[in-house]
Amino acid sequence: MRKLHFISLVAALILTACIPLLTPVAPRPTITPIPPRPTPNAAELELSDPDAIIEVVAGKEFTITVRTYLTPDYHWGVDQELDAKIVAYVWMDYVPDITDNPNSSGKDVWRFLAVGPGKTTIILGYYRGMSIYTVQKPAFTVVVKSATP
Repeated sequence: MRKLHFISLVAALILTACIPLLTPVAPRPTITPIPPRPTPNAAELELSDPDAIIEVVAGKEFTITVRTYLTPDYHWGVDQELDAKIVAYVWMDYVPDITDNPNSSGKDVWRFLAVGPGKTTIILGYYRGMSIYTVQKPAFTVVVKSATP
């Protein structure tokens, strides 16, 4: 009797151990690496002039570069909703003036995509903390031309 009980117990343990091998396993999701941002050294970047018109062909990316100072209270943000038929936000990158010191002042490089032909204005605001009021509010005029002549 003891022998039968022991064999039953061992069989139950073996079957329990085999159940995970018999159940299908969901495939692991593939992780797509984020491509590096092609931002040149801050010394090579020029600040964007709000008085100059940015002309770009539909389908191409363009940047707007603004001076930033690393303080916990201030940050740049898009002040008004973008016209999605004309431009789209891609990403923003901070480039320090001193490459060995990421806490130095520098430039924020805003990258946008020219979606379709038209004229729009991108307004950036330099905000203090969570305030809705801006210290600076430069407006950049963007003219997107059709990709085909």
